[in-house]
Amino acid sequence: MKLTTFFRSDKLRNSLWMIAEKLITLLGLIFITSFVARYIGVALFGQLALAIALFQIIQVAAQMGSDNVIFKRITRHPRSGMKLIQATLMQRLLIYLLLSAPLLLWQYFQADRQAFAFFLAVFVATLFSTLDVYVVYYNARLQSRYNALVNSLGLLLGFLLRYVVVWLQLAPVWLSVPIVVTTLLPLIVRHRASRQVYACPLTLRAMQRYRRYLLRAGFSLVLASLSVALYSRVSQLTLAWLAGSSAVGLFSAASTLASSWTVITAAVITSSFTAIFRCKDDLLAARQAAQLHRLILLISLFFVVSFALGGYAFLRLLYGDDYLAAWPVLMLLTVAAVFSAAGPIPNRYIVRLSGYRYLTIKTLLLVALSLPLNVVLCWQWGLYGAAISVIIVEALALTVFNYPFAQGVIWKIHCAAFTPKVARQPQ
Repeated sequence: MKLTTFFRSDKLRNSLWMIAEKLITLLGLIFITSFVARYIGVALFGQLALAIALFQIIQVAAQMGSDNVIFKRITRHPRSGMKLIQATLMQRLLIYLLLSAPLLLWQYFQADRQAFAFFLAVFVATLFSTLDVYVVYYNARLQSRYNALVNSLGLLLGFLLRYVVVWLQLAPVWLSVPIVVTTLLPLIVRHRASRQVYACPLTLRAMQRYRRYLLRAGFSLVLASLSVALYSRVSQLTLAWLAGSSAVGLFSAASTLASSWTVITAAVITSSFTAIFRCKDDLLAARQAAQLHRLILLISLFFVVSFALGGYAFLRLLYGDDYLAAWPVLMLLTVAAVFSAAGPIPNRYIVRLSGYRYLTIKTLLLVALSLPLNVVLCWQWGLYGAAISVIIVEALALTVFNYPFAQGVIWKIHCAAFTPKVARQPQ
């Protein structure tokens, strides 16, 4: 897949719509949460950020590694992929509720009324996001335009509700409503639309068969995904333990902005891997992955320069002067985002080669490294230590921890991507 071919392909159009969909979701998150952050202060925002991190970990567990499994199935057998989604909805719901219950009880007795209201809003919003696996269907079918339009509706309603709260001068607790609405409305619309496209009534026996399939195929992936969710949020959890909720609030504001542009790279990668998953020729698939690496690097460098020039003003505009202490952390996390932006390429390529067990071992090792590294660096340098630990872990996750797989196939792809002499044909 040459870059010129990519820019003329359906994958580009789908990528642009997927970027629009991700940006809409992200803008809703940034503008609504930044508004809340200014309204409630750094410390309470830190508690909210911690709640988001915890429920996102639970969300990964509840999805049972289904995103990649369903995406791969839909690219090859759309109707079967839709049946897999329908058969496992109740399973995801029950797992999410069971894992969330202890966390809700703990916060109910520990937090004040306002903090618990935001905590509850995050719980409900993440529940709807957990159930909205239909977004994977439209991405896999190169129909991301639909996702963008649906998410626009949720975002618009969220904005309207937010301004109603401000205009009526209601209590800050009412700002939790837009957080819920932005995920509820897209779920309802996509659920109804997908059932009209594929009305797939399933017998109890068929549902059990699909659930067993997801357990088998997703078990390794869910361990890997959980490990990723843990090591990517270890910094927040460690800061909460060692430095308090204010440090978590600053780190969360910096992290949200630093990683905001990665929705673009994620959209390009997702669209491109539709073809890579379908490709029967391993050599051609490796070439496409190498080309994709170069494209992602170019996009990443553009945003690193942009944040270096305008990130301080953007941070001040969105979050206010109370959050300007997060500026150096923002720049460090932008460097980390360069590595994390490219991370899905080797991960998905390993999935293409059915290396689920390898991904599990890799991410468990990353967690084992990340925990002590975060504790030591956060203890020594606080916020800066947390950011440095993210850079180290993301760099290793992209490179060294991938290279032993399949006789160094990821190493060869990286060489093909960044070494001109071998860029034409990874061996």
